[in-house]
Amino acid sequence: MLISNRSAQGRAALRVVHLQLIFVMLIASIAYMKFGQDSARFVLKGGLIAVFANYIYALFAFLPKPDSDGSVLLGFILIGWALKLVFTMVMFVLVFSVSELLQPGAFFTGYKLTILIFWLSPILFFQKNGINHG
Repeated sequence: MLISNRSAQGRAALRVVHLQLIFVMLIASIAYMKFGQDSARFVLKGGLIAVFANYIYALFAFLPKPDSDGSVLLGFILIGWALKLVFTMVMFVLVFSVSELLQPGAFFTGYKLTILIFWLSPILFFQKNGINHG
């Protein structure tokens, strides 16, 4: 129900999150082959924090109908952003306090690369929209 009733923008946002999930799995498997199990586990932890946070944002930001009032749309965007921020902070605290951070470089690399996909997604998904970006 949450995904099937989405607007075109909401479905595009969820496609970006799914692309992030595929990307995290890919870089974790590359890290496993190249650096071993510990590095791959921490790349996966860092990447999944970003994926789940962006999924929460995509669910809340695109919850209202596109023809809703602007203040309603802005309110849901801000709620989604706030929940994403709180979720990210809680997950970072849990990872730092519960598990022994053996590979901090791998952890933050997984997180940063996953966030990078979020910023590169307009180039990947919306190349054919007729807008010249450069």
